[in-house]
Amino acid sequence: MLKEPELVKLEKLLLEKCLEHVQALPNVKATVNQTRIFCDIGKADGILAISSPIGSENYAYVIQLNITNDTAKFVICHIKQLQEKFKHKLILITSYLSGSIIQKLINENIEFIDSLGNIYLDSAATYILVRGKRRLKIKPLSQKQITHISLKVIYNLLKSPEILTHPFEELANAVGTTLATINNTLKKLYKLGYLMRQPKGGYRIANYIKLFERWEIGYVETLRPKLLIETFTYTEEQKFSEFAAKIINLASTDNFLIGGELGAALITSYLLPQSATLHVTNNHHLIAAKLKLKPDPKGKITFLAQFNNQNYGNYSQGTYIADPLLIHAELMTESDDRLEETAKLIFAKYIEDKQQNA
Repeated sequence: MLKEPELVKLEKLLLEKCLEHVQALPNVKATVNQTRIFCDIGKADGILAISSPIGSENYAYVIQLNITNDTAKFVICHIKQLQEKFKHKLILITSYLSGSIIQKLINENIEFIDSLGNIYLDSAATYILVRGKRRLKIKPLSQKQITHISLKVIYNLLKSPEILTHPFEELANAVGTTLATINNTLKKLYKLGYLMRQPKGGYRIANYIKLFERWEIGYVETLRPKLLIETFTYTEEQKFSEFAAKIINLASTDNFLIGGELGAALITSYLLPQSATLHVTNNHHLIAAKLKLKPDPKGKITFLAQFNNQNYGNYSQGTYIADPLLIHAELMTESDDRLEETAKLIFAKYIEDKQQNA
């Protein structure tokens, strides 16, 4: 008998704990159907039916094990996108919500239940707001299970799902690590439920969208802080469109990749960019000098270190633009309607079809 993946087990325990808090509410009943519902941008983990003497409501629920202040923007944006797709109301199931995150969710009218008993329900069945439940200081699951090395592996799997059918030395070379590390990481992703075994050996991606969601959260939470070099602003008085032309001209000769808003604009022709993310190697001082940049914590030009030799995208414009996985993740670090719409276009055009190779 196959062991239940650790991730699935943790999600079930979390759901049970959250349901206990709902069932403890006076005159409120809750039942669950754990059949997943899929759409082109993600999934709901099942249906939660809540009823009371005044009415009933069916929610599509989404389980997110951990939410931090850094990842809250992404989670909120993803929930809002799913709400547009599903006919049911949506509710978030999670382990713990801080006071600031609770307020953000309420402001966006996103209903939730966490494992400590923080609850927000606003439907035909009932209106309930319970907040202020706090947890002990414990290390989040995501930090223990998904490291920056794991995320580099996940990135390469999402970029080229077929790489799992090749010798693992190819994946080790793409990530820039040892074969032993690759084997250990794949085993961990399998135990967590992100990969599944193949009958003749090896692995395949169990659920591309679920792995993609984990990549985006992990990028913001774990990987991006390690890649961040510095933020800059330009010293000359000019419009960003004029400065963007200088970045594009320099990228083709100075071995860096354009991402963020400017990269998104180049691959969609939809966005009027106001900032840029430059994915650099070891030459960022030279690039900053050539572009006449100065350090500025609030600057619009962000330098990130490239983390392997596969950070480029395959576009007709050339190889100086970052991969859509990196561009999409960068856009999702900001809560901005114009960036969210652009991210949807990028997902539909460059990422969604990769599921077919998973």
